[in-house]
Formats: sequence, C-alpha cells, structure tokens
Amino acid sequence: MSSIRPFSATDLFELNSINLDPLTENFYLYFYLQYLSEWPSLFYKIVSPTNNVQGYMLAKTEGKGKDWHAHISAVTVNPNYRRIGLASTLCSSLERFTENEPYEVYFIDLFVRCNNKLAIVLYEKLGYSVYRRVVGYYGDYESKMNRNKIDDEIDAFDMRKALKRDINRESVRADGRKFNVLPNEIVF
Repeated sequence: MSSIRPFSATDLFELNSINLDPLTENFYLYFYLQYLSEWPSLFYKIVSPTNNVQGYMLAKTEGKGKDWHAHISAVTVNPNYRRIGLASTLCSSLERFTENEPYEVYFIDLFVRCNNKLAIVLYEKLGYSVYRRVVGYYGDYESKMNRNKIDDEIDAFDMRKALKRDINRESVRADGRKFNVLPNEIVF
C-alpha cells in the first residue's frame, strides 16, 4: 500500500525516473526548493511500502478574494506505477489539505497541454473542468501573441475544480473550451 509523505530536499535525487518521462514538466532546482520553503505542506510524495518514490505533488496557493486558490504546478507518477490511481490519490490529498484551514481555498487549478488527452480525462474524472484555453502557454514568444492561433501542442487548458468554499461555483464555467486568453492575460 502506498502512503503520502512530506517531500524533502534530498528526495530530489530520487526523481530521475519520474522527471525523465516526456509527459512530465521539469523545472530548475531553485523552483523545487522555493516550493519546499514557501509551501512545504503542498509539496509531498507518494511512496511504496519499500519507500520508493512513486510520484509527487508540487502545489502552491495564490490569489486574493474569490481568486484565492491552490495551483497544481506538477503532479506526476513514475511510469512504472501509472494506471493504479496514484495521481488521483495525490490530487485528492491536495483537495483535502487546501479546502480546510489554514488554506480554505475557493478552487484548485492546473494547466495541462491540450494534446495530453489521458491527463485531461483523469482530471475530468476528478471533477475538474476546462475554465479557459491559454493560447501559446508552452510556446515561444511569437506563439503567445495571437489568441486565435490555436495549437494543441503548445496551448494549455486551465482546468479548475470548485471546492466547498465556492458555494455558487463562480470559479468554474461550462463553456471554457471556447474561451481563449493569452498567457499575459492570466492574473491572480
């Protein structure tokens, strides 16, 4: 049985088998350490009974007022442990951690490449929906300048899940796939 444990700086040495996967976004060492120092309870791992790191969650809180939310920067699972519900466990844990004190966020959001169909299906099963399409999010400078230039390879869906604090579900919308924005238009 797998278990959730706090992430520590030395765990970064065990992530090669996870982070070398093409579906996983990679970050500079500073990025991981910043999350570890600023949001330690939102950076955690899931480990096997033999203490092997099977995956991790990298999240933070941001925004003000009704935009106060948790943001998933990375949730990833070692390819050897996929399709057994570990990503769902990591996401459900974040939901439990952040919808109660001390966070009490209105919603959780994440960005996923529009062509990552498996991840999109997973998030939809967990109750997330597309809030908007961020045109050129994973692209170069030029691709981030035209909101009508759609490309599933470099565009991202901003997916959200309203939590119990958002009683009227104001943080989500039904037609998010039709709502295009540029990366510089995202402000919290």
